[in-house]
Amino acid sequence: MPSTEGEYVLFDAGVFIGALLTGDSRHAEARPLVEAARRGDMLACTTTGILSEVYAALTWQQAQPPHDPEQAAEAARLLVEPPSMIRILPDSREAALHMLELAARHQLRARRVHDARHAAAAITAGVTLVYTYDSDDWRDWLRTPGDRLQWEESGDEIHHPDAYPKPFSQPSQSRVATLRRYLQ
Repeated sequence: MPSTEGEYVLFDAGVFIGALLTGDSRHAEARPLVEAARRGDMLACTTTGILSEVYAALTWQQAQPPHDPEQAAEAARLLVEPPSMIRILPDSREAALHMLELAARHQLRARRVHDARHAAAAITAGVTLVYTYDSDDWRDWLRTPGDRLQWEESGDEIHHPDAYPKPFSQPSQSRVATLRRYLQ
C-alpha cells in the first residue's frame, strides 16, 4: 500500500544492505529505493540501531563486496548524512518503554527484540509504514490492537509512495510491511 503524501516509511536494515552490496540479490530493487529516499523523492527514516545492523552486515566476512570497518562506517554514514534526506528517529524513554512492553507481551527472545526496538521508535514518532525484507520478524507480533498498528500483507509486490516513479524491477524478492493505525 503506497504511503500518503507526508507519511514517512521506516527502512529496515535489509533495504540498506541490499542497496549497498552489489552482490546481494536485493540490490537491483533496493538501490533505487534508497537513492530516491536520499534525494527526498520519498520520505524515509531509520534508527541508529538499524544503521548498526547495516555496519555489521557490511563487515561480515562473506559480504559481497567485503568492507573493512572504515569502509562500512563511511557507507552507513553516507546513507544518512546531509545532503541525504533520510531521517534518523530519536531514541527516547517512551520508545524504550514501549519496546520493553512489546517484547514482554509478544514473548520475544534474542535477536527478535531488535525489531521491537525499531517498531517502538517508529510508533513513538508516528511512523506507520516499514519497508523490510524480514517480514516474518515483523508480522508475528504487530497484529494486536494494543500495538496501535496493524500488519497488512502486501503479497509479493513491494509498494512505494506515489512520488517514486516506477515499480521495482524484481518485486518478487521482497515484502513490505504496511503498518497502519487501527481506525478508532
